[in-house]
Amino acid sequence: MILQERVRTSRELGADPTFVLHGGGNTSAKGTVADVHGNELEVMWVKGSGWDLATIEAQGLPALDLEALRALRALEDMSDEEMVREVKRCMLDGSGPTPSIETLLHAFLPQAFIDHSHANAILAISNRDNGEDLCRELYGDRVIYLPWIMPGFPLAKAVADAFDAQPDAIGALLHKHGLFTWGDTADEALDRHRELVGIAADHYKEERSTLLASSSTPSVLASDVLPTLRGAMGNDPRLVMTLQDDPWILAALDRDDLDDVMRTMPLTPDHSIRTKGLPMVLRPGDEAAEALAAYHEEYTAYYTEGCAANGERLPLDPNPRVVLVPGLGLVSCGTTSKAARVAGDIAEHTLLTKMSSSHLGPYNALTGLELFDMEYWPLEQAKLAGKKPRELEGQVAVITGGGGAIGEGVAAVLMEAGAEIALLDIDADLAAAAAERLGGHAIAVAADVTSEASMAEAMEQVCRHFGGIDILVPNAGIAHVASLDDLEVDDLRRAIEVNQVGVFLTMQAGARIMKDQGLGGSIVLVSSKNVLAPGADFGAYSSSKAGGHQLARIGALEYAADDIVVNMVTPDAIFSCGENPSGLWQEVGPSRAKSKGLDPGDLQEHYRQRNLLKSTVSARDVGEAVLFFAARRTPTTGAVLPVDGGVANAFPR
Repeated sequence: MILQERVRTSRELGADPTFVLHGGGNTSAKGTVADVHGNELEVMWVKGSGWDLATIEAQGLPALDLEALRALRALEDMSDEEMVREVKRCMLDGSGPTPSIETLLHAFLPQAFIDHSHANAILAISNRDNGEDLCRELYGDRVIYLPWIMPGFPLAKAVADAFDAQPDAIGALLHKHGLFTWGDTADEALDRHRELVGIAADHYKEERSTLLASSSTPSVLASDVLPTLRGAMGNDPRLVMTLQDDPWILAALDRDDLDDVMRTMPLTPDHSIRTKGLPMVLRPGDEAAEALAAYHEEYTAYYTEGCAANGERLPLDPNPRVVLVPGLGLVSCGTTSKAARVAGDIAEHTLLTKMSSSHLGPYNALTGLELFDMEYWPLEQAKLAGKKPRELEGQVAVITGGGGAIGEGVAAVLMEAGAEIALLDIDADLAAAAAERLGGHAIAVAADVTSEASMAEAMEQVCRHFGGIDILVPNAGIAHVASLDDLEVDDLRRAIEVNQVGVFLTMQAGARIMKDQGLGGSIVLVSSKNVLAPGADFGAYSSSKAGGHQLARIGALEYAADDIVVNMVTPDAIFSCGENPSGLWQEVGPSRAKSKGLDPGDLQEHYRQRNLLKSTVSARDVGEAVLFFAARRTPTTGAVLPVDGGVANAFPR
């Protein structure tokens, strides 16, 4: 029952993003369980690493031997590594998640339930030159006040000692860190938390409402700014970007005091792991490379000073994780789109909190050296050292015809390799359904490959979501069955528009983004076996696909100077991708079966028996071929890779 209540109220706390964001905060509960001998054992359940309070389950709150934890308070000192080791030794189930770094703080306090958050409102009030005075005006002696202390054993002891001296307190306010509240029941601890945060929020609610009601409009395009910025950030690691441009955000970025308010340290040092200490500001007219060089110089000085004071640390990527671009919006960066969105969410809350509370007095956050301790914390460094990026991590793949069977199959393989996926399709619903089946964070974009304006708008949407393009897969295509004598010229023109002009416009729009980035790229055309071995009654399809194929070969010649490779895969007879049937074969299958004297139900088996390997070729097989080229595993351009099970008369030559 205690654990169930803890899960319920933890979720309620985590459901409010103004309290905790993306795994922040922690909760605990104390009770008893029976050991294997039937004896009662005092335990504490505490949030485990990797769990989010908003969605936490019972298994996300590992149980620990409370008596053994409390015995650690008698020690004079303990390193972080020793603390982590001792806490793990107290776990009842060693296979559970690693307990919160603040486990001992929870354990050293006597209350049954404890909640901790980094609530925006608390930090807005306390992160001031006169922060403690402001907080004392609001709370009096109801809470304990402590200055910044690095999370770990010293903080746990300091909070416990302060509570011993002030046992009537209902919580602890840790300046530049956050709020703890406690109670005899889960609801009491949560209600106290909400009350104290609400009091702080009321202190500047009018200014917050005014800011949210403000409005401005974009004045620049993402596709004109972000690819160049992304390219300037380089390839080690390659970063994905996402854009937030709510009207109030644009208005806030237009303010004259933007630098004074926002070029300050984070609300809480935990955020620095996601956002770094300071954002970069890129104003209209600024050269991205020059602005970035200045940011790098500033960050390098911070890193050098931190190492001098704390010893050498594994250097982190010096690129910003938040870029404020007046006229465009709040740009966040990460090695994955998820990491970028997390940084963006934190940055948005930071912008709102700092801007709406700036009238309360000078902002006073951590110093650079104090922040360095958190960003370069050895425990965090150990996590980073063990991470190996996936092959396409940080790369953005755009697939036209993305709602179709081949498009979905290619997307699935590239996504598993770490790529961020944009599915472009003239049928937005079809693309959205494929994106939903893929899970992850694939986006669906309505796009007509025969329209220059539509493709430009599609590339703008891709840049807004991801910052640029690294892999382009022209895949959209249509088919028509008719002999040359019966072929209507309008049907031929329609096939040429999609299969040839569509390839041209897709490559032109995508290559423009790749060139602006200056990071190279890979274009992989989904061509056709029919280019090499056309079939009777398939003239519109075969000839128009051959035209697109030839354009790709020209692309290989022209784009090589920009380190953009162009290769082709030539699949045959791809009938579906899981539950997603091929629209092409649904349309032409009956006619192709008739031309071959087959029952439509026998058509797929006919194609399997026709190839040398007697293989059923899948959409994922096409995806694997695309991956080979997209990942640039060999220095190859202008190549053709058949994915047809072996059709002898379609061998490239």
